[in-house]
Amino acid sequence: MEELQGALQAGGLTVSNFPDKGRSLVTTRDFYPGEVIISQEPYVCVPNNSRCDGCFTDTNLKKCSACQVVCYCGSVCQKLDWKLHRLECQALSKLDKERRKSVTPTIRLMVKLYLRRKLQNEKVISVTATDNYNLVEALVSHMLDIDEKQLVLYAQMANLVNLILQLPEISIKEIAENFSKVFIILLS
Repeated sequence: MEELQGALQAGGLTVSNFPDKGRSLVTTRDFYPGEVIISQEPYVCVPNNSRCDGCFTDTNLKKCSACQVVCYCGSVCQKLDWKLHRLECQALSKLDKERRKSVTPTIRLMVKLYLRRKLQNEKVISVTATDNYNLVEALVSHMLDIDEKQLVLYAQMANLVNLILQLPEISIKEIAENFSKVFIILLS
């Protein structure tokens, strides 16, 4: 977190914890109207169905010939996404066609989250203060605040992610907690 603080301070920002609000991004200087405060690429993202995985356009789409799940508008977007999609494609291609149909954008998001972490651990994709899995780990899952029905849904989704990834170092509990972290952000 110290590395993140250092990266943010140069831009007039800091991370603070407030008892009633949790962790927050706070300015340390005045900003002018229209000034860009922060710009950050997402750690992972997945478009809704029928969009390019690279640029999110909905025109000229072709499905990946191997996994038949991911779409691209052309070779430029496909090549830019190849480091990550190569692993995702291998994992999705192992599923039978019927099971692949149940792979929603939400499931793919979690698969890509763990594959990106794997590639960063293997130093295939670089790690920076603002682009690393530790920032995902630092999010609060709110698992104790979730009703039993939602917990069962997270467990079912985590089982599917576990089936797709087949990485023994990742527990179903960890995957379910990450679903909770992501959904809390989406519902906020």
